[in-house]
Amino acid sequence: MSLHILLAFFVLITAETFNFFVIYRDLEDRRMSDEKTKAPEKNSPPRMKVLIAEDNKVVRKGLNNFLKKWGFDPIEADNGDDAWKIIAENHDILLAIIDWNLPGITGMQICQRLRTRTSGPYVYTIMFSARKSKEEQILALDGGADEYLVKPCKPSELRARLGVGKRILEHAFGHKLSS
Repeated sequence: MSLHILLAFFVLITAETFNFFVIYRDLEDRRMSDEKTKAPEKNSPPRMKVLIAEDNKVVRKGLNNFLKKWGFDPIEADNGDDAWKIIAENHDILLAIIDWNLPGITGMQICQRLRTRTSGPYVYTIMFSARKSKEEQILALDGGADEYLVKPCKPSELRARLGVGKRILEHAFGHKLSS
């Protein structure tokens, strides 16, 4: 086969792949738009609230979008002080995604406060950090985090970890949760 034929074949495959992703993206955007405009059903249970404590606006927005898509009600904080205040004042927040390196009190300090407080519900925490070493992951888990995810992670893994947290909260703590 000549180089021109191979090049033409490569261009055709690349164009078809690009077209597939554009069509897929457009369909996904339309579906998301339809879901946003769809009226909530009468008698539908309230969505489960999840705290997102993340100082990076882009990451926070991405997490927010995924959580909404998966049926959760995200509550955002861009620093540790606000995150702690939200948790302390909202006893219906039972799941939290917390960045380690937050301005104000850190994600680690939030986890430690959650595990030492004497009132309020158990909050299942997912430490979401760019710190990759096993030692840091163990430190976070020993410090009170229930899960540890390294940024960036696949959305499917985050969704699965949220499902684990929800399942534990329902079965171990008897919470009736929806999402």
